Amino acid sequence: MGVFKFLVIQSVVVILSSLLAWHISQYGHQPTAYMDEIFHIPQAQKYCNGSFEEWDPKITTLPGLYLFSIGLLKPFQQILSITNRELCSVLNLRLINTLFCAGNFYLFVVITETLNKKNQQENYTLLKALTLSLMPLLFFFNFLFYTDSGSLFFILYAYYYHLKGSYSAAAILGMISMIFRQTNIVWVFFMSLCNVSRILYKQMRLESRETHTVCFLLTHSLPVFVINTVISCWSYGIVGVTAIAFVLWNGSVVVGDKSAHEASFNPPQLGYFALFTLGLSLMHLVTVTKIKQFLNNICSNAFVYMVAIATSTLLIYQFTQVHPYLLADNRHYTFYFWSKLYARFTWSRYILLPVYLFSLWSINHSLSHIHSMIRGCLWVCICAALVPQKLIEFRYFVVPYMLIRLHMKGETTRSLLLELTLYILINSFTLHRFLYKPIFWPNVEEPQRIMW
Repeated sequence: MGVFKFLVIQSVVVILSSLLAWHISQYGHQPTAYMDEIFHIPQAQKYCNGSFEEWDPKITTLPGLYLFSIGLLKPFQQILSITNRELCSVLNLRLINTLFCAGNFYLFVVITETLNKKNQQENYTLLKALTLSLMPLLFFFNFLFYTDSGSLFFILYAYYYHLKGSYSAAAILGMISMIFRQTNIVWVFFMSLCNVSRILYKQMRLESRETHTVCFLLTHSLPVFVINTVISCWSYGIVGVTAIAFVLWNGSVVVGDKSAHEASFNPPQLGYFALFTLGLSLMHLVTVTKIKQFLNNICSNAFVYMVAIATSTLLIYQFTQVHPYLLADNRHYTFYFWSKLYARFTWSRYILLPVYLFSLWSINHSLSHIHSMIRGCLWVCICAALVPQKLIEFRYFVVPYMLIRLHMKGETTRSLLLELTLYILINSFTLHRFLYKPIFWPNVEEPQRIMW
């Protein structure tokens, strides 16, 4: 990897994010805390003042972002001779995520190289990393004081070490990622499942070729399988036990306001995620060849698809969840996504079923080079991360989306440039709406801004 090219592209992404944070904070667009920042920024400022015992009960995540931010900012206080208020200003706290932005770009590069065993050209790797860095959801929250960039950084860092076989380091980083967002335990679980699948597959290959079955393994090689699994996964097991102990002690995965984040059974979330992924990866997932293959697959497995449509229809009818936040807050795109489509036309929930199925098939097809066991583990964990969520929140899709995109193969320079162009257009539209098209609420003096 050419260091010069890497640093130039990384610097462009970081400087762009920094300038946007500075522009938003210093030019009167949004100099004060906005949306969830009204909880995150005051809490970080309390920590900055040394008040570690104070906690806002409305905050639902652990204090990883605040501790990390204060740890980075405090050393500069003596150097610059500034007060706590100046040190932990809105702008300085927002700029913390630009460091995670730089880290995420680096991880996109090294994970892409690792997954492709360094067979891809340097320009391809850098283009893919640049494109993923500008993914609209991730890019937008790079210049606000949210947990998304830091959460993704540590889970990707953990996954990188997992791919390199450093499972203890991966477990430690996975634990840190959970301090940013507790639901990251799902992705630590994914890594452990990948290890178990790898050991299982390897053990099956070592046994008699005539008895390649899980039953044979469990009855004849169980001790060896268990020992290898313990050796490989003990560090992930410690993280899992810690997470279970926390939930038992806390009474829930979330801290603070548990009432707004109660677990539910919301299987349509998988359809929303599939639609989201299809929209952002249109040029990779929707091609003439893929459409033909999908139609051929339907013809070959007509009964399976009939059962899938019938089951999905029942699940949508019986288990579609509507969170109060979704209906009450018109500052999020999900409000318009729901009110203009799903709430207005009940039939739209069902008519999009073929699109959901195509999206899921196309995503799975794009991962067909991955062993079926690993793909199965990924889908299990995507369901575990999304189905219990009652609220439709696009930010919940970022980690599973990135894992899918990083594993996709077959992208061409042309398709990546098209994807990059799409991301730039979406980011431009989103920023323009956020900065220059405020909305006003009755009896509220400050303008409100539409965002993800």
